Amino acid sequence: MRTPNRPIATAAALTCTAVLGLTGCSLLGPSGPFPDLTGSQVADKSVTALRGATSLTISGNVWDEGKQMKLDMAVSKSGDCKGAISSQDGSFELIRNAQFVYVKADEPFYRAQLKDMPKEQADEAIKMLAGHWLKSKADDPDSKEMSTLCDLDELLKEFEDSKGAQKGKVATVDGREALTLTTKTTDGTETLLVATKGEPYLLKATNTGKEPGEISFSKFNEPVQADAPTGKDVIDADSLG
Repeated sequence: MRTPNRPIATAAALTCTAVLGLTGCSLLGPSGPFPDLTGSQVADKSVTALRGATSLTISGNVWDEGKQMKLDMAVSKSGDCKGAISSQDGSFELIRNAQFVYVKADEPFYRAQLKDMPKEQADEAIKMLAGHWLKSKADDPDSKEMSTLCDLDELLKEFEDSKGAQKGKVATVDGREALTLTTKTTDGTETLLVATKGEPYLLKATNTGKEPGEISFSKFNEPVQADAPTGKDVIDADSLG
């Protein structure tokens, strides 16, 4: 999964004029949020705060191998995870707990995954699997690959390399005050919004250009409801050989 790129421009100092007033200025002075930190340091602080959360929800639109994906994943440090991913190749739901991973995918998803299989065999597999929960052990190699979507540290790797960002205006994200950090790139503009009160969580990351994306972080430290599905809709992968 590809997330918005990290800001890499050097921090730039801007001043307010009396005509613009406070709301139109770039808050880099001592009166603004995080007055003793550069834009890069604020960005790093926000990612550290995310790593310190026991759980959070990641949602938005990203690109992976030239394809846009929509995701909504609740992830916890304990390993519990629940969410959904959709793209032009179909969609699936994912639930993970300490022992098992459950995946419920639609027909287009399986068609894309089984495109190299003879059609007759693919049709048979899709008829059996599409719309059902496929259960596998959490330590199974295939499950581990899928479980990267539930790995908070892995999801945040794209935000680790911050070499500079320009502080901007104070905005709001879902009612929370946030400092804007922006970087101009050859492909567009990258923007981070960092909470200014309480924990300095990164609340939103966006980028413009050929592959525009937006990711929001929310529901910090809230329990993840990763109850295992039961009943006839569950198929044990081990039973399929």
